[in-house]
Amino acid sequence: MAKPTSVSDKPEMPEKKVALEKLVDELMKDQPSRQTVKKLTSELGMAYSVDPLTQMNTVLQSMNSVLLPSNRRRDLER
Repeated sequence: MAKPTSVSDKPEMPEKKVALEKLVDELMKDQPSRQTVKKLTSELGMAYSVDPLTQMNTVLQSMNSVLLPSNRRRDLER
């Protein structure tokens, strides 16, 4: 019998990872589309900034929490 899924279940993580990767790809462009960046940050529940460096920092911090397991993150912080 299949386990019921909820919004908080982990299968959402691959979708979030894909959205974060799309956002990074867009931000790495010479002329990123503000509309695309705003849309993706909104979908991810992230703050939007017109400053590209601030926006990239926010995205990379989010990726760090999604992609690195908590024990690996602790090892890197030492």
